[in-house]
Amino acid sequence: MESSVAKRTVKGKKYYYLDTNVKDSNGKWKKISVYAGAKKPTGKEITKKEQELQKKVVTAEKNAFALNPLGTSTKKNLPKVCLLFCGGTIAMQRNEKGFLRPAKGVEDLLKIAPELTNLVNLSYVFIENIDSTNMQPRVWSKLAEEIHKRYEEYDGFIITHGTDTMAYTASALSLALQNLNKPVVLTGSQMPPDDPASDAKNNLINSCRIASMNLRGVIICFGTKIIQGNKAKKWSEVSLDAFVSHLTGDIGEIATTISIFESAQRKRSSEQELILKDKFENGVLQITLVPGMDPGFVEKIIETGQCKGLILESFGAGNVPDKWNSFIPLIKRAVHEMNIPVIVTTQCGGGTSSHMLTYEGGYNAAKAGAISGKDMTTECAAVKLMWVLAQTKNMDEIKRIIHHSYAGEITP
Repeated sequence: MESSVAKRTVKGKKYYYLDTNVKDSNGKWKKISVYAGAKKPTGKEITKKEQELQKKVVTAEKNAFALNPLGTSTKKNLPKVCLLFCGGTIAMQRNEKGFLRPAKGVEDLLKIAPELTNLVNLSYVFIENIDSTNMQPRVWSKLAEEIHKRYEEYDGFIITHGTDTMAYTASALSLALQNLNKPVVLTGSQMPPDDPASDAKNNLINSCRIASMNLRGVIICFGTKIIQGNKAKKWSEVSLDAFVSHLTGDIGEIATTISIFESAQRKRSSEQELILKDKFENGVLQITLVPGMDPGFVEKIIETGQCKGLILESFGAGNVPDKWNSFIPLIKRAVHEMNIPVIVTTQCGGGTSSHMLTYEGGYNAAKAGAISGKDMTTECAAVKLMWVLAQTKNMDEIKRIIHHSYAGEITP
């Protein structure tokens, strides 16, 4: 940030200010100032005032993002795509001090990939600027509401997002946006755009191409992978193919060209009304079982009254300890006495809890009232339970909704 000391006369008296100029969301220059005193500041005084000025600049930029979504290229006959900024390194830029900050608008994003002006008419909406480890259900709701509000205006949507919880957000949006008949593409990058080996440019370009294709549903586009969003799992923090499909194949592949496989969902010929169901219950607890775990630990947590739903990440095909340190009494109490649904998923990366009746441990858990998560990913099972609990607390209805596939999250 470049700044300068300026002297101004106010009511006959001279005062000093520290000024800088920034572009607002419409591309116009705007002066931002901080008062520096009646004497000309020097040395440490200027450094201190620059820090104060930097905070004002950041606040001004954030307000511009929130209040002024931008439109850019207006070439005729190009698909209209809306990009929702939700953090992630893909749309970050380094400032003068080397810190990453969000792009000011679409113009800055297009510096990553100026070719996009020949591919799509792109608009930009600021949602949040967060590390995705800080993702909250309220942000899922905000994303869904913004897409719902702008649904008729665009051919597709892109969300820039950090990789750590991208699969959770994709699952949430696949449930919150019912009858979705357009592509909603989540993407990000493993390295910031100014890194010489960054994957940001390719991921952004490919996401725009996919968002303008004859596809529907929530999709993750990352590296060479095109994945159904609620079937995605992050498997690597360093690979440029950071995600894999859980138990199903990818729906497409990116090489020198983009190949879309037959398993991908195409747009329906007859449009159905987009239904928004964007509420999520926060009080879901997920426990990964380990040999010898005392169920009393979990019981103490659910007794607090803050736990609204419990997910047990079980062994094998949905097996739960039923001999030593048995979890069966805990399941019975949670379901029948405390009205807390218990969903059983599996720790087995290539497995499913659809067959939990095969072994005695799974059979006894089901008999006690546990609900199989079938072949949902752990991420999707957690999100879906949060989504269900925001709609009903009736145990029979919870089981029915959990076992109904709304967006391909359960394989028929």
